[in-house]
Amino acid sequence: MILDFNRDWTFCKKGEVPRHVNLPHDAMLTEKRSATCLNGEKTGYFPGGMYTYEKVFSLDQQDIGKYIAIFFEGIYQHATVFFNEKEMAYQAYGYTEFTVDLSEEAKAGENKITVVVDNSLEPNSRWYSGSGIYRPVFLIMKEKNHITDVSIQTLSYDPAVIEVVAQAEGAEVEILDGDKLVAKGPLGQFTLPHAQLWSAEHPHLYTCLIRTNDDEVRTDFGIRKIEWSARTGLLINGVETLLRGGCIHHDNGILGACAFSDAEERRVRILKKAGYNAIRAGHSPCSRALLDACDRLGMYVMDEAFDGWYTPKTHHDYSRDFDQAYASDIAAMVRKDLNHPSVIMYSIGNEVTETAEARGIQLTEEMVKLIRSLDPSRPVTCGINAMLNVLSAKGRGIYKDTSDYKPEPLPPISATKKQKESGSALFNAIMQKLNWLTNLMAGSKAGDAAIREAAERLDILGLNYGSSRYDKDIVNYPNRMMVGSETLVSELPYNWERVRKYKALIGDFVWVAWDYLGEAGLGDWTYFSYRGLMLAAGSGTIDLIGTIGAQSYFQQIIWGLYHKPYIGVRPVTHSKETAKQSRWRFTNAIDSWSWQGYEGRRAVVEVFSDASWIKLYLNGKLIGNKKIKKYKTKFIVKYMPGVLEAVAYDNNKEEVSRSFLETSGDETVLTVLPEKKSLYANGQDLCFVPIMLTDEAGVYKPARDVSIQVQVKGAGVLQALGSALCKTDEVFNQNVHDTYQGHALAVIRAGYLPGKIRVTVSASGIPAKDVEIEVLNVVG
Repeated sequence: MILDFNRDWTFCKKGEVPRHVNLPHDAMLTEKRSATCLNGEKTGYFPGGMYTYEKVFSLDQQDIGKYIAIFFEGIYQHATVFFNEKEMAYQAYGYTEFTVDLSEEAKAGENKITVVVDNSLEPNSRWYSGSGIYRPVFLIMKEKNHITDVSIQTLSYDPAVIEVVAQAEGAEVEILDGDKLVAKGPLGQFTLPHAQLWSAEHPHLYTCLIRTNDDEVRTDFGIRKIEWSARTGLLINGVETLLRGGCIHHDNGILGACAFSDAEERRVRILKKAGYNAIRAGHSPCSRALLDACDRLGMYVMDEAFDGWYTPKTHHDYSRDFDQAYASDIAAMVRKDLNHPSVIMYSIGNEVTETAEARGIQLTEEMVKLIRSLDPSRPVTCGINAMLNVLSAKGRGIYKDTSDYKPEPLPPISATKKQKESGSALFNAIMQKLNWLTNLMAGSKAGDAAIREAAERLDILGLNYGSSRYDKDIVNYPNRMMVGSETLVSELPYNWERVRKYKALIGDFVWVAWDYLGEAGLGDWTYFSYRGLMLAAGSGTIDLIGTIGAQSYFQQIIWGLYHKPYIGVRPVTHSKETAKQSRWRFTNAIDSWSWQGYEGRRAVVEVFSDASWIKLYLNGKLIGNKKIKKYKTKFIVKYMPGVLEAVAYDNNKEEVSRSFLETSGDETVLTVLPEKKSLYANGQDLCFVPIMLTDEAGVYKPARDVSIQVQVKGAGVLQALGSALCKTDEVFNQNVHDTYQGHALAVIRAGYLPGKIRVTVSASGIPAKDVEIEVLNVVG
């Protein structure tokens, strides 16, 4: 029996009064942001802290003597677990799941779990980490002789043969397709007749049911076999597959680091809608809920173990625990991923400059061997930045250790004194100003030498900002496989041309598919009129609340998935300002021609298309006729209300497609669109409620922003409210928030009792909107 153990915990920060929480819970969101926070822009100016979680629960006398354990999917970080006041376990790495056996200390009657979390030493992460028990928790109660170590592997796909392995004496196995029994027998090999194969395009799942006299385990799986070589490329069930990839971080935007199943599924669903078929979990193992969603919806996954190894990237990071913990943390990731068909590749690191030195090269070999010993069915990669490796090999690396490290707080910083850029911030500054140098060094002989030894030990070489190596390595290393493990969206035309050309180059992962908290301001087009502290990176092709942006349509056009011209307009509201632009985001255009109050202002109109020519019309009048270069062109227009239309032509000047934007009406209404009609009363289900400013016909209005208030009554609570604005002092855990470019998002969380949730959204001078969400009894 595995029980949801997320309800009725107490939480307190050191020195404060305990309060009731349900998990998952991100303690970092409860902290006050500050310009003097030692984490700085890395976490969006959120500090960490020390926190205690406790839960009291009862056991019956008949439970004593059984196997009783508690399973944590993720605690950030340095978690110490106590059971009935006795210390039971310690887990340093904040992204590793772990199980604590409570059997010997369990007693009939009242028992208490205490988890002490220490995220107080700052900085320890290059991005927003969150704090506390941010992923789900489960209580396991089984007989001593229970089923463990279940592995379901596809041996062949034609015919479909699987092998089911487990530690389970006398087990019987049933393979189900929905409710239909398709095979049964003891542990071992099974041939499945007329099998449906799993792929991102057709994510068909089977269920494996393993039974003994004492236990039962159900595991969903897909029939999916991976093959790879420089000659054939990446094959999924024998079909060549090109990875239309995007990198993501582990946070869920305005929910912070909390890993709710509904949030992870929504993210995968929107990523898939935006044309992605693969994600890279940068730079930490992703949640089980994300993998479940990828299995169900169809999304390939590169799961990544670490951001760094033994050389620190921030002063108090995981490097201080790496040598003692890395092997067990890698093993935990592989065990988590083993039966998920969506996981097609493991990554052992991100921009780990240790791969340029003898110790790191040996470590690369050891980690690859370790993963192959646990799972030989998937390739192993590592995201290597050749320029950083060159600098490291020359003794000028941007990441440096301090031989006299002590686990003590750093001295405070000034709110007014500009901090010296170092580490990844220094690299980001180099990329921002000297991107050409990054590519030049990556493609140089020195770049080749700095990555060669590590590359030989990997199944697939991951190249971060190293596309200048593609043409050279195809010739010089004919057996080398490559993947663009981290790239710029603006370089996709060049990169995707080579992905299509070279079998050995299996795909491209842009930074970044979905915007994320922390590394604040990395990709944002910031205007000087914005106020507040930087909060989010701002570089997502999909923004912080899930709105698909202009860069995404640019990608879809290059991938051959979107065939109409995309029209984007840079915010006319800021036409008299110059934005701080970023390499990680080549445009801030949005698809709207509703800029009331800005008539006559200069409007920059960008059009993306796979056609040859674009004619742009405003209210039927030709504005210009321009040739498409690298899938885009640009027009300067004086804003006037009406219809803005782009017509695409091929080389023969024949029309191939057209699209338009239309100005909204003068009236403004709140458009509130819950993404679900009902939830279950399990304390975990979420309903995402996008809120937009539109006219009565639903035409979007970005020129005006308002303060909105969200009231939630009944069988649920407001879990979060926010916008995609990257520079703000607003928070996500209150019921008032400004829209940004006419958008906001509310997230409603179900309680534990059935009933109805009534959500009221209001803003000054605009009629309020009410919506209802039904909360149903949990079945089973």
